[in-house]
Amino acid sequence: MAIIKPFQGLRYNQDIIADMSSVVTPPYDVISPEGQERYYQIHSNNIIRLDFGKDFSGDTEKTNKYTRAAEFLSNWRKQGILRQEDAPAIYIYDQEFLSGNRWFRRRGFIALVKLEPFDKGYIYPHEQTLPGPKADRLKLTQSCQANLSSIFALFPDGNNEVDSYLSAMAVTKPEIDFTDDTGVKNKLWVIKEKQTIDRLVTLMKEKPLFIADGHHRYETSLAYKEQMRKENGRLSGDLSLDYVMMVCVSMNNPGLQILPAHRLIRNIKDYNFDRILKSLKESFTVELIGKGCRVEEFMSGLNNEAENHTFVMYVGQEDAYYKLLLSNEKLLDAVFANDHPEWRHLDAGILHSAIIHKILGIHSTDVAIKEYVKYVKEETEAVSLVKSGQYQLAFFLRPTRIEQVREIAMARKVMPPKSTYFYPKLITGIVINSLT
Repeated sequence: MAIIKPFQGLRYNQDIIADMSSVVTPPYDVISPEGQERYYQIHSNNIIRLDFGKDFSGDTEKTNKYTRAAEFLSNWRKQGILRQEDAPAIYIYDQEFLSGNRWFRRRGFIALVKLEPFDKGYIYPHEQTLPGPKADRLKLTQSCQANLSSIFALFPDGNNEVDSYLSAMAVTKPEIDFTDDTGVKNKLWVIKEKQTIDRLVTLMKEKPLFIADGHHRYETSLAYKEQMRKENGRLSGDLSLDYVMMVCVSMNNPGLQILPAHRLIRNIKDYNFDRILKSLKESFTVELIGKGCRVEEFMSGLNNEAENHTFVMYVGQEDAYYKLLLSNEKLLDAVFANDHPEWRHLDAGILHSAIIHKILGIHSTDVAIKEYVKYVKEETEAVSLVKSGQYQLAFFLRPTRIEQVREIAMARKVMPPKSTYFYPKLITGIVINSLT
């Protein structure tokens, strides 16, 4: 099943970079333009210059953010800012974080995983991908010839054998230990002992992998592999481009947290809230929670709701919150008769198909377009954006359950966009995998 192996990662030289928090970032796809600029200013060697570089007005096909990323990478290696491991390693990676009033630890390991197409084998996606991000990541990979950030994958570990093994290895002082700008404590152990690595490889051999984050980067790696093999027919054997860097975490890890990504809606054609409310009442029990509520009040009510398929809708023009409880199951028969039947048990699927598409008139192909839908993790941000008039409605969801992710993935189906938000995000820049 999962074929993993150690690699000689590129890491920041801590003799030169004393503060790791100044050179790392979250994944590129959660960084705002303001965040991008901030990371540029924090440190001249920040990974942002490689993984999410700026566009400039004078850019050409020969000089652009991708070529600049390759130049930075090459120069940093020559200057000793990035240093390659002296022997193949597997890296144990801890993230300690506060969620609610409790501290959690999510532990996994970083290794290379052999690439295989999604339609066969034992690596399973759960989200749809878009051509734009894949084209961007492919250009970056072609230019830098490196995995600059890790894909996040999950594996079943019912008896906690792998987790226990990782814990036994992570008893020494970590090589890297820093707190990032979100307050998450990041620790990295470098494991080079062949016997130890071989044992982990054996433990993982019979396990499938489920991609949590990084679908676009995984498909990009597949495309890069196929392209290079096609262009260089003489290439044979097991090559670096046949693998991709992953952080692998047990599905049973107590620190595995899934948050909802709430939906903000705008540009609803012929927007009329009374009409929308009337349509909702045909299939949902609609209850006015209140006006001017505190975020904690409506989210507490939503999270404690025992009924299936419950949402909270916020209407900015009224500063009002409504609870929506699906009451007409027959609606789902019609909605999912020919389109994504696997979504009928998913809150995100019902929201997208029965409300956003059927009632609001936003087609499923448009939900990834920022002109119509924005995905937000923070409830206060969502309320603020709707209240300001930038969006017309907000819909708040409960988190997708890990067993739902597994079920959909095993059926080789996909969820609606942003059905899961695994928290915290992996750090970019803690380890790089060179493909040359």
